[in-house]
Amino acid sequence: METGKTIRGGAKLAFDAAHGVTTIVEDMYRNIAATPMPLGAAPEGRAQGIAGLVHESIRRVIGTTRSSTDWILERAAPALDRTLPPGPRRGAVIAALNGVCGDYLARSGNSLAIHMQLRVLLPPARQPSEIPETESQTRNVSAEPQMLGSRLFEVQKRSVAIHPQPQALTDTEFSPTGRLLILAHGLSMNEREWTSNQHNHGEALATKSDYTPVYVLYNSGRNISTNGRELCQQLTGLLDTWPVPVESISFIGFSMGGLLSRSAMHIAKEEGHAWLAKVDKAVYVGTPHHGAVMERGGYWLQKSLTYSPYTAPLSALGRIRSAGITDLRHGNVQDEDWQHHDKHEDNSDSRQPTPLAEGIKHYAIAATLSKRSGQRIGRLLGDSLVHPSSATGRHDNPDLQLAFPEEHTKVLYDLGHLSMLHDLRVFNQLEEWLKPDR
Repeated sequence: METGKTIRGGAKLAFDAAHGVTTIVEDMYRNIAATPMPLGAAPEGRAQGIAGLVHESIRRVIGTTRSSTDWILERAAPALDRTLPPGPRRGAVIAALNGVCGDYLARSGNSLAIHMQLRVLLPPARQPSEIPETESQTRNVSAEPQMLGSRLFEVQKRSVAIHPQPQALTDTEFSPTGRLLILAHGLSMNEREWTSNQHNHGEALATKSDYTPVYVLYNSGRNISTNGRELCQQLTGLLDTWPVPVESISFIGFSMGGLLSRSAMHIAKEEGHAWLAKVDKAVYVGTPHHGAVMERGGYWLQKSLTYSPYTAPLSALGRIRSAGITDLRHGNVQDEDWQHHDKHEDNSDSRQPTPLAEGIKHYAIAATLSKRSGQRIGRLLGDSLVHPSSATGRHDNPDLQLAFPEEHTKVLYDLGHLSMLHDLRVFNQLEEWLKPDR
Protein backbone atom coordinates (compact mmCIF):
# COMPACT_ATOMS: atom_id res chain seq x y z
CA MET A 1 0.00 0.00 0.00
CA GLU A 2 1.33 3.43 -0.97
CA THR A 3 2.76 5.55 1.82
CA GLY A 4 0.37 8.44 1.20
CA LYS A 5 -2.69 6.20 1.49
CA THR A 6 -1.28 4.54 4.58
CA ILE A 7 -0.66 7.81 6.40
CA ARG A 8 -4.03 9.28 5.39
CA GLY A 9 -5.81 6.12 6.51
CA GLY A 10 -3.87 6.06 9.78
CA ALA A 11 -4.70 9.69 10.47
CA LYS A 12 -8.38 9.08 9.75
CA LEU A 13 -8.43 6.11 12.11
CA ALA A 14 -6.65 8.15 14.83
CA PHE A 15 -9.25 10.90 14.60
CA ASP A 16 -12.05 8.32 14.72
CA ALA A 17 -10.45 6.89 17.85
CA ALA A 18 -10.14 10.34 19.45
CA HIS A 19 -13.83 10.98 18.76
CA GLY A 20 -14.76 7.62 20.29
CA VAL A 21 -12.64 8.17 23.40
CA THR A 22 -14.25 11.59 23.90
CA THR A 23 -17.68 9.97 23.87
CA ILE A 24 -16.58 7.32 26.39
CA VAL A 25 -15.15 9.97 28.74
CA GLU A 26 -18.33 12.04 28.47
CA ASP A 27 -20.51 9.01 29.20
CA MET A 28 -18.43 8.14 32.25
CA TYR A 29 -18.68 11.71 33.57
CA ARG A 30 -22.46 11.70 33.00
CA ASN A 31 -22.94 8.37 34.78
CA ILE A 32 -20.74 9.25 37.75
CA ALA A 33 -22.42 12.64 38.15
CA ALA A 34 -25.83 10.96 38.30
CA THR A 35 -24.62 8.82 41.29
CA PRO A 36 -26.65 5.75 40.31
CA MET A 37 -26.71 2.46 42.20
CA PRO A 38 -23.64 0.24 41.59
CA LEU A 39 -25.73 -2.20 39.57
CA GLY A 40 -28.48 -1.25 37.21
CA ALA A 41 -29.24 0.72 34.06
CA ALA A 42 -26.98 3.59 33.06
CA PRO A 43 -28.33 7.09 32.37
CA GLU A 44 -28.81 8.05 28.72
CA GLY A 45 -28.08 11.12 26.64
CA ARG A 46 -25.26 13.67 26.65
CA ALA A 47 -23.63 15.18 29.71
CA GLN A 48 -25.43 18.30 30.94
CA GLY A 49 -24.14 21.80 31.60
CA ILE A 50 -20.55 22.88 31.14
CA ALA A 51 -19.31 19.28 30.83
CA GLY A 52 -21.57 18.71 27.85
CA LEU A 53 -20.38 21.93 26.17
CA VAL A 54 -16.72 21.04 26.76
CA HIS A 55 -17.04 17.60 25.21
CA GLU A 56 -19.00 18.97 22.26
CA SER A 57 -16.26 21.56 21.71
CA ILE A 58 -13.64 18.82 21.74
CA ARG A 59 -15.56 16.91 19.07
CA ARG A 60 -15.75 20.04 16.90
CA VAL A 61 -12.01 20.62 17.21
CA ILE A 62 -11.38 17.00 16.27
CA GLY A 63 -13.60 17.36 13.19
CA THR A 64 -11.89 20.57 12.04
CA THR A 65 -8.40 19.16 12.59
CA ARG A 66 -9.37 15.97 10.75
CA SER A 67 -10.44 17.92 7.65
CA SER A 68 -7.36 20.12 7.51
CA THR A 69 -5.00 17.19 8.14
CA ASP A 70 -6.57 15.13 5.37
CA TRP A 71 -6.33 18.10 2.97
CA ILE A 72 -2.60 18.44 3.70
CA LEU A 73 -1.87 14.69 3.47
CA GLU A 74 -3.75 14.34 0.20
CA ARG A 75 -1.44 16.91 -1.41
CA ALA A 76 1.68 15.50 0.21
CA ALA A 77 0.90 11.91 -0.86
CA PRO A 78 2.98 11.87 -4.10
CA ALA A 79 6.12 13.07 -2.29
CA LEU A 80 5.56 10.59 0.53
CA ASP A 81 5.21 7.74 -1.96
CA ARG A 82 8.55 8.64 -3.55
CA THR A 83 10.52 9.01 -0.32
CA LEU A 84 9.00 6.28 1.88
CA PRO A 85 8.44 3.04 -0.07
CA PRO A 86 6.26 0.34 1.54
CA GLY A 87 7.80 -2.63 3.33
CA PRO A 88 6.81 -5.92 4.98
CA ARG A 89 6.60 -4.42 8.48
CA ARG A 90 4.10 -1.84 7.34
CA GLY A 91 2.06 -4.59 5.71
CA ALA A 92 2.05 -6.57 8.96
CA VAL A 93 0.80 -3.55 10.93
CA ILE A 94 -1.97 -2.90 8.39
CA ALA A 95 -2.98 -6.58 8.49
CA ALA A 96 -3.15 -6.45 12.29
CA LEU A 97 -5.38 -3.35 12.18
CA ASN A 98 -7.65 -5.06 9.66
CA GLY A 99 -8.04 -8.01 12.00
CA VAL A 100 -9.03 -5.79 14.92
CA CYS A 101 -11.35 -3.36 13.14
CA GLY A 102 -11.28 -4.24 9.44
CA ASP A 103 -15.06 -4.25 9.08
CA TYR A 104 -15.13 -0.65 10.36
CA LEU A 105 -12.29 0.33 8.02
CA ALA A 106 -14.26 -1.08 5.08
CA ARG A 107 -17.54 0.61 6.13
CA SER A 108 -15.90 3.98 6.70
CA GLY A 109 -14.03 3.92 3.39
CA ASN A 110 -10.64 4.01 5.11
CA SER A 111 -7.73 3.42 2.72
CA LEU A 112 -6.19 1.03 5.28
CA ALA A 113 -8.91 -1.54 4.52
CA ILE A 114 -7.39 -4.51 2.67
CA HIS A 115 -9.06 -5.57 -0.57
CA MET A 116 -8.93 -9.29 -1.27
CA GLN A 117 -6.27 -10.39 -3.70
CA LEU A 118 -4.72 -13.67 -4.80
CA ARG A 119 -0.94 -13.37 -4.82
CA VAL A 120 2.22 -15.36 -5.47
CA LEU A 121 5.65 -15.01 -3.88
CA LEU A 122 8.43 -14.67 -6.41
CA PRO A 123 12.22 -14.30 -6.16
CA PRO A 124 13.71 -10.84 -6.64
CA ALA A 125 13.65 -9.88 -10.31
CA ARG A 126 17.02 -10.48 -11.92
CA GLN A 127 18.62 -10.63 -15.33
CA PRO A 128 19.67 -14.14 -16.48
CA SER A 129 23.33 -13.17 -16.13
CA GLU A 130 22.79 -12.38 -12.46
CA ILE A 131 21.59 -15.87 -11.51
CA PRO A 132 24.37 -17.62 -9.57
CA GLU A 133 25.55 -21.07 -10.58
CA THR A 134 24.47 -22.43 -7.18
CA GLU A 135 20.85 -21.29 -7.63
CA SER A 136 19.49 -24.81 -8.03
CA GLN A 137 21.52 -26.02 -5.06
CA THR A 138 20.01 -23.30 -2.86
CA ARG A 139 16.51 -24.37 -3.82
CA ASN A 140 17.24 -28.05 -3.22
CA VAL A 141 18.58 -27.38 0.28
CA SER A 142 15.43 -25.50 1.24
CA ALA A 143 13.30 -28.41 0.08
CA GLU A 144 14.64 -30.78 2.71
CA PRO A 145 12.22 -30.89 5.68
CA GLN A 146 15.00 -31.17 8.25
CA MET A 147 16.26 -27.78 7.04
CA LEU A 148 13.26 -25.79 8.25
CA GLY A 149 14.47 -22.33 9.13
CA SER A 150 17.42 -22.56 6.72
CA ARG A 151 17.82 -20.54 3.53
CA LEU A 152 14.37 -20.76 1.93
CA PHE A 153 13.59 -17.11 2.63
CA GLU A 154 17.10 -15.83 3.26
CA VAL A 155 16.45 -13.53 0.30
CA GLN A 156 13.21 -11.56 0.65
CA LYS A 157 10.68 -12.70 -1.95
CA ARG A 158 8.35 -10.37 -3.77
CA SER A 159 4.60 -10.57 -3.29
CA VAL A 160 2.94 -10.13 -6.70
CA ALA A 161 -0.77 -10.03 -7.51
CA ILE A 162 -2.12 -12.78 -9.75
CA HIS A 163 -5.82 -11.83 -9.39
CA PRO A 164 -7.76 -9.61 -9.84
CA GLN A 165 -4.70 -7.68 -11.14
CA PRO A 166 -2.75 -10.38 -13.03
CA GLN A 167 0.65 -8.72 -12.66
CA ALA A 168 2.42 -12.06 -12.14
CA LEU A 169 1.45 -13.27 -15.62
CA THR A 170 4.06 -10.97 -17.17
CA ASP A 171 6.74 -11.64 -14.57
CA THR A 172 9.76 -13.58 -15.82
CA GLU A 173 10.09 -15.37 -12.47
CA PHE A 174 6.54 -16.77 -12.58
CA SER A 175 6.44 -20.43 -13.63
CA PRO A 176 2.89 -21.75 -13.08
CA THR A 177 1.94 -25.41 -12.89
CA GLY A 178 -1.45 -27.05 -13.17
CA ARG A 179 -1.59 -27.91 -9.45
CA LEU A 180 -2.75 -24.93 -7.37
CA LEU A 181 -2.15 -24.78 -3.62
CA ILE A 182 -4.40 -22.11 -2.11
CA LEU A 183 -3.09 -20.80 1.23
CA ALA A 184 -5.42 -18.72 3.45
CA HIS A 185 -3.82 -16.93 6.41
CA GLY A 186 -5.27 -16.36 9.86
CA LEU A 187 -6.68 -13.39 11.77
CA SER A 188 -4.64 -10.16 11.61
CA MET A 189 -2.15 -11.70 9.19
CA ASN A 190 -1.21 -11.30 5.54
CA GLU A 191 0.30 -13.47 2.82
CA ARG A 192 3.89 -12.77 3.86
CA GLU A 193 3.30 -14.14 7.35
CA TRP A 194 3.13 -17.67 6.03
CA THR A 195 6.90 -17.24 6.18
CA SER A 196 7.97 -17.97 9.76
CA ASN A 197 11.54 -18.52 10.95
CA GLN A 198 12.63 -18.32 7.29
CA HIS A 199 10.36 -21.24 6.41
CA ASN A 200 7.14 -21.28 4.39
CA HIS A 201 5.06 -24.46 4.24
CA GLY A 202 3.63 -23.58 0.83
CA GLU A 203 6.95 -22.79 -0.83
CA ALA A 204 8.59 -25.89 0.67
CA LEU A 205 5.75 -28.09 -0.59
CA ALA A 206 6.08 -26.52 -4.04
CA THR A 207 9.64 -27.80 -4.33
CA LYS A 208 8.52 -31.32 -3.40
CA SER A 209 5.21 -31.81 -5.20
CA ASP A 210 5.08 -29.42 -8.17
CA TYR A 211 2.49 -27.13 -6.56
CA THR A 212 2.10 -23.46 -7.39
CA PRO A 213 1.31 -21.72 -4.08
CA VAL A 214 -1.34 -19.00 -4.39
CA TYR A 215 -1.83 -16.84 -1.29
CA VAL A 216 -5.15 -15.29 -0.29
CA LEU A 217 -4.71 -11.76 1.10
CA TYR A 218 -7.92 -10.59 2.75
CA ASN A 219 -9.39 -8.24 5.34
CA SER A 220 -9.72 -10.62 8.30
CA GLY A 221 -11.92 -8.18 10.22
CA ARG A 222 -14.87 -8.72 7.86
CA ASN A 223 -17.32 -11.57 8.38
CA ILE A 224 -15.87 -14.90 7.32
CA SER A 225 -18.83 -15.63 5.07
CA THR A 226 -18.42 -12.24 3.34
CA ASN A 227 -14.79 -13.06 2.62
CA GLY A 228 -15.79 -16.60 1.66
CA ARG A 229 -18.16 -15.31 -1.02
CA GLU A 230 -15.48 -13.02 -2.43
CA LEU A 231 -12.87 -15.79 -2.41
CA CYS A 232 -15.30 -18.04 -4.26
CA GLN A 233 -15.71 -15.41 -6.97
CA GLN A 234 -12.00 -14.70 -7.19
CA LEU A 235 -11.16 -18.38 -7.64
CA THR A 236 -13.60 -18.47 -10.53
CA GLY A 237 -11.78 -15.53 -12.10
CA LEU A 238 -8.37 -17.05 -11.36
CA LEU A 239 -9.16 -20.27 -13.22
CA ASP A 240 -10.41 -18.28 -16.22
CA THR A 241 -7.03 -16.54 -16.54
CA TRP A 242 -4.64 -19.27 -15.35
CA PRO A 243 -2.05 -19.70 -18.13
CA VAL A 244 -1.93 -23.53 -18.07
CA PRO A 245 -4.71 -26.14 -17.66
CA VAL A 246 -5.65 -26.58 -14.01
CA GLU A 247 -5.32 -30.19 -12.91
CA SER A 248 -6.17 -29.80 -9.21
CA ILE A 249 -6.75 -27.31 -6.40
CA SER A 250 -5.73 -27.99 -2.82
CA PHE A 251 -6.28 -25.78 0.22
CA ILE A 252 -4.24 -25.10 3.33
CA GLY A 253 -6.08 -22.88 5.80
CA PHE A 254 -4.33 -21.65 8.91
CA SER A 255 -6.59 -20.73 11.85
CA MET A 256 -9.33 -18.41 10.49
CA GLY A 257 -8.11 -19.28 7.00
CA GLY A 258 -9.53 -22.77 7.41
CA LEU A 259 -12.99 -21.34 8.11
CA LEU A 260 -12.60 -19.06 5.09
CA SER A 261 -11.77 -22.07 2.91
CA ARG A 262 -14.79 -24.00 4.18
CA SER A 263 -17.02 -20.97 3.59
CA ALA A 264 -15.80 -20.55 0.01
CA MET A 265 -16.34 -24.24 -0.75
CA HIS A 266 -19.84 -24.14 0.79
CA ILE A 267 -20.79 -21.12 -1.33
CA ALA A 268 -19.28 -22.72 -4.44
CA LYS A 269 -21.51 -25.74 -3.92
CA GLU A 270 -24.62 -23.62 -3.28
CA GLU A 271 -24.02 -21.41 -6.33
CA GLY A 272 -22.59 -24.06 -8.66
CA HIS A 273 -19.08 -22.70 -9.24
CA ALA A 274 -17.05 -24.96 -11.50
CA TRP A 275 -13.76 -24.61 -9.61
CA LEU A 276 -15.08 -26.77 -6.76
CA ALA A 277 -14.87 -29.86 -9.00
CA LYS A 278 -11.10 -29.29 -9.24
CA VAL A 279 -10.59 -29.38 -5.44
CA ASP A 280 -9.09 -32.66 -4.27
CA LYS A 281 -7.77 -31.93 -0.75
CA ALA A 282 -8.10 -29.40 2.06
CA VAL A 283 -5.94 -29.24 5.18
CA TYR A 284 -6.99 -27.17 8.19
CA VAL A 285 -4.12 -26.14 10.47
CA GLY A 286 -5.17 -24.93 13.92
CA THR A 287 -8.62 -23.99 12.63
CA PRO A 288 -11.32 -23.16 15.25
CA HIS A 289 -14.12 -25.07 13.54
CA HIS A 290 -16.23 -24.73 16.69
CA GLY A 291 -14.81 -21.50 18.01
CA ALA A 292 -11.89 -20.11 19.97
CA VAL A 293 -11.70 -19.77 23.74
CA MET A 294 -10.20 -16.26 23.63
CA GLU A 295 -13.16 -14.75 21.77
CA ARG A 296 -15.65 -16.35 24.17
CA GLY A 297 -13.70 -14.78 27.02
CA GLY A 298 -13.78 -11.45 25.20
CA TYR A 299 -17.58 -11.62 24.99
CA TRP A 300 -18.00 -12.24 28.71
CA LEU A 301 -15.54 -9.47 29.60
CA GLN A 302 -17.46 -7.00 27.47
CA LYS A 303 -20.79 -8.21 28.84
CA SER A 304 -19.65 -7.93 32.48
CA LEU A 305 -18.83 -4.25 31.97
CA THR A 306 -22.46 -3.49 31.08
CA TYR A 307 -23.84 -4.56 34.47
CA SER A 308 -22.74 -1.39 36.26
CA PRO A 309 -23.37 2.21 35.08
CA TYR A 310 -19.87 3.07 36.30
CA THR A 311 -18.22 0.64 33.85
CA ALA A 312 -20.88 0.54 31.09
CA PRO A 313 -19.16 3.20 28.92
CA LEU A 314 -16.03 1.03 28.79
CA SER A 315 -18.03 -1.77 27.14
CA ALA A 316 -17.84 0.33 23.95
CA LEU A 317 -14.21 -0.75 23.74
CA GLY A 318 -15.36 -4.37 23.47
CA ARG A 319 -17.62 -3.44 20.56
CA ILE A 320 -14.55 -2.42 18.60
CA ARG A 321 -13.89 -6.14 18.05
CA SER A 322 -14.36 -6.82 14.39
CA ALA A 323 -16.98 -9.05 12.82
CA GLY A 324 -14.19 -11.45 11.93
CA ILE A 325 -13.17 -11.78 15.56
CA THR A 326 -16.72 -12.34 16.78
CA ASP A 327 -17.21 -14.97 14.07
CA LEU A 328 -14.45 -16.93 15.81
CA ARG A 329 -16.58 -17.28 18.96
CA HIS A 330 -18.38 -20.30 17.52
CA GLY A 331 -16.82 -20.71 14.07
CA ASN A 332 -19.32 -18.99 11.75
CA VAL A 333 -18.96 -19.80 8.05
CA GLN A 334 -22.41 -18.91 6.64
CA ASP A 335 -24.30 -15.60 6.50
CA GLU A 336 -27.13 -17.22 8.45
CA ASP A 337 -24.76 -17.95 11.32
CA TRP A 338 -24.48 -14.26 12.28
CA GLN A 339 -27.03 -12.16 10.39
CA HIS A 340 -30.05 -12.54 12.67
CA HIS A 341 -28.65 -11.64 16.11
CA ASP A 342 -26.52 -9.00 17.82
CA LYS A 343 -23.10 -10.57 18.26
CA HIS A 344 -22.37 -8.26 21.21
CA GLU A 345 -25.59 -9.09 23.07
CA ASP A 346 -26.37 -12.68 22.10
CA ASN A 347 -23.85 -15.40 22.91
CA SER A 348 -25.88 -18.32 21.55
CA ASP A 349 -24.46 -20.64 18.92
CA SER A 350 -26.76 -19.89 15.97
CA ARG A 351 -24.80 -21.74 13.32
CA GLN A 352 -26.44 -23.74 10.57
CA PRO A 353 -24.84 -27.15 10.00
CA THR A 354 -22.08 -26.81 7.39
CA PRO A 355 -20.62 -30.25 6.70
CA LEU A 356 -17.30 -30.71 4.98
CA ALA A 357 -17.64 -30.45 1.21
CA GLU A 358 -18.26 -33.83 -0.39
CA GLY A 359 -15.85 -35.46 -2.81
CA ILE A 360 -12.83 -33.82 -1.18
CA LYS A 361 -10.30 -35.31 1.25
CA HIS A 362 -10.31 -33.15 4.37
CA TYR A 363 -7.53 -33.19 6.97
CA ALA A 364 -7.09 -31.40 10.32
CA ILE A 365 -3.98 -30.63 12.36
CA ALA A 366 -4.44 -29.54 15.98
CA ALA A 367 -1.90 -28.47 18.58
CA THR A 368 -1.76 -28.36 22.36
CA LEU A 369 0.66 -26.90 24.89
CA SER A 370 0.50 -30.19 26.81
CA LYS A 371 3.63 -32.28 26.58
CA ARG A 372 1.57 -35.46 26.48
CA SER A 373 -2.04 -36.60 26.22
CA GLY A 374 -4.38 -35.74 29.09
CA GLN A 375 -2.40 -32.95 30.78
CA ARG A 376 -4.60 -30.28 32.30
CA ILE A 377 -3.11 -27.32 30.39
CA GLY A 378 -3.95 -29.00 27.10
CA ARG A 379 -7.52 -29.66 28.16
CA LEU A 380 -8.00 -26.03 29.16
CA LEU A 381 -5.97 -24.05 26.65
CA GLY A 382 -5.15 -26.21 23.67
CA ASP A 383 -2.53 -24.35 21.64
CA SER A 384 -3.31 -21.12 23.62
CA LEU A 385 -5.97 -20.04 21.11
CA VAL A 386 -7.72 -23.13 19.72
CA HIS A 387 -8.64 -26.32 21.55
CA PRO A 388 -7.89 -29.66 19.81
CA SER A 389 -11.55 -30.66 19.94
CA SER A 390 -12.45 -27.53 17.96
CA ALA A 391 -9.53 -27.92 15.56
CA THR A 392 -10.52 -31.53 14.79
CA GLY A 393 -14.23 -30.74 14.38
CA ARG A 394 -15.60 -32.62 17.40
CA HIS A 395 -18.88 -31.32 18.87
CA ASP A 396 -21.55 -32.59 21.27
CA ASN A 397 -24.24 -31.72 18.73
CA PRO A 398 -24.11 -34.41 16.03
CA ASP A 399 -25.50 -31.93 13.46
CA LEU A 400 -22.42 -29.72 13.93
CA GLN A 401 -19.89 -32.54 14.15
CA LEU A 402 -17.42 -32.53 11.26
CA ALA A 403 -16.76 -35.95 9.81
CA PHE A 404 -12.97 -36.03 9.70
CA PRO A 405 -11.82 -39.66 9.42
CA GLU A 406 -9.60 -40.52 12.36
CA GLU A 407 -6.63 -41.15 10.08
CA HIS A 408 -7.14 -37.63 8.67
CA THR A 409 -6.55 -35.87 12.01
CA LYS A 410 -3.33 -35.21 13.89
CA VAL A 411 -2.82 -33.69 17.36
CA LEU A 412 0.68 -32.36 18.04
CA TYR A 413 1.91 -31.86 21.61
CA ASP A 414 4.10 -29.17 23.15
CA LEU A 415 3.22 -26.77 20.35
CA GLY A 416 1.69 -23.29 20.32
CA HIS A 417 -0.65 -21.80 17.74
CA LEU A 418 1.71 -19.57 15.75
CA SER A 419 4.55 -22.07 15.98
CA MET A 420 2.55 -24.35 13.71
CA LEU A 421 3.68 -22.16 10.81
CA HIS A 422 7.27 -23.40 11.04
CA ASP A 423 7.07 -26.66 13.00
CA LEU A 424 8.79 -29.65 11.37
CA ARG A 425 6.02 -32.04 12.43
CA VAL A 426 3.39 -29.88 10.77
CA PHE A 427 5.37 -29.77 7.54
CA ASN A 428 5.94 -33.51 7.53
CA GLN A 429 2.22 -34.11 7.98
CA LEU A 430 1.33 -31.65 5.23
CA GLU A 431 3.83 -33.32 2.91
CA GLU A 432 2.41 -36.77 3.61
CA TRP A 433 -1.23 -35.78 3.14
CA LEU A 434 -0.68 -33.59 0.07
CA LYS A 435 1.32 -36.09 -1.94
CA PRO A 436 -0.24 -36.44 -5.41
CA ASP A 437 -0.78 -40.20 -4.98
CA ARG A 438 -2.81 -39.92 -1.74
